[in-house]
Amino acid sequence: MRLARLPSKFGFQTAALFLLDGLANVIDFFFHFWMGRVLIPADFAILQTLNSVMLVYTTASGVFQPVVGRFIAEAQGREQHDSIPGIFQSFLRAALWLGLFLAGILLLFSKSIAQFINVPSWTIQISAALIFLSTLRPVAAGSLQGSENFIAFGLARLALSLGRILLVFFFVQAGTGLPGAVLALPFGWLASVLCTFLFLGKTFWRKSKPASASLLREGWKLSVYALFAYIAYMSLTSIDLVWVNQNLSGELAGAYAGLVLMRRIVALLPAEVIIVMFPRVVKTLARDESPSHILALTAIIILTVSGLLAVLYFLFSDQLIAIIFGRSYQAAVPFLGWMAVGMIGVSLSSIWLNYYLAEKPRNFVILLGIAFALEWILLNLFPPSMQSAVLIFGATGWLLTISGFFLYIFKIGRLPRRGASPAVSQ
Repeated sequence: MRLARLPSKFGFQTAALFLLDGLANVIDFFFHFWMGRVLIPADFAILQTLNSVMLVYTTASGVFQPVVGRFIAEAQGREQHDSIPGIFQSFLRAALWLGLFLAGILLLFSKSIAQFINVPSWTIQISAALIFLSTLRPVAAGSLQGSENFIAFGLARLALSLGRILLVFFFVQAGTGLPGAVLALPFGWLASVLCTFLFLGKTFWRKSKPASASLLREGWKLSVYALFAYIAYMSLTSIDLVWVNQNLSGELAGAYAGLVLMRRIVALLPAEVIIVMFPRVVKTLARDESPSHILALTAIIILTVSGLLAVLYFLFSDQLIAIIFGRSYQAAVPFLGWMAVGMIGVSLSSIWLNYYLAEKPRNFVILLGIAFALEWILLNLFPPSMQSAVLIFGATGWLLTISGFFLYIFKIGRLPRRGASPAVSQ
């Protein structure tokens, strides 16, 4: 009966999170498109440069989310609910001091950083608030994820997009131009942080014994693994476009960029499925049970939805490319369906990425590094063409997924008994 209820609950939470996050993504795209229309080109370039630089940091600071999510889910899985406020508050305190330190460094060197990326120094000074807030948010978001409060998780993500675009609307009406647009960036993060803290409820703020020093050390260790994993995974999904830009004509590179944008659509749903999957896997491991049924269900959802989209890409590639990008991108048409197939392999590999972050991260992080190196080597061995790039991207993604599966099969019969300590195994 329990297993029968799992798919419906899993599917509902995934669908709800997908809708909320999808709406947030639409608002984000609209924000940037709108800024492109209301700002002069020079100011828009400054805004996008600043946003790109800040995105690097916010992605890196996001490694705290799976750490906190894992420890809270483990505590729930072991029915150690009294320890949850201490875990949240200890990591929040650490993130608070880290955020203040990094924001201070940014303010101190704002002029040098501004000169390096060619933006006004005041934009860097305002962004110090974004650095501080974006260090706090992953701790709160990880708490929502670990406690499986996915509706609140999605609403907090939506608050970031809504807060930013609502503030910039009033600034645009006031004619503030670039300063208003830059101020809107940290304001969105402030709205999201406040919203996330509100959704956590009183339980997380209850006075509690701090988390142990060993747990904090293991949290930093897991954060380092997650950081390397995120960097390798992001590199794996972008290095082919860099190679194409270096080796093919501008027209072909533009067509391939269109393919890269279309494959991101294939990856949208898996991101939400994985968010729902992660704490369930952690709790299952904490109870010394096999997570195979959760992993299989996640793979089925990804294969079904992404597979249907790949079929549409094969059947209507000509029409989709023409409608979205125009006839000048026709070079992308023969490869659209195959790019979707390759992206499915990469999306499936994210199952293993998150599983090993919940269990023993080191081996799969090494696999990710090997996959990235292999992709780069193959790109430089094959003759430069769109066909080569699509083939190598897809082959690397599927090879990573298959390698993660065999690593799981090799370990499944001898998973260690997990004791009371939530330490990250090496």
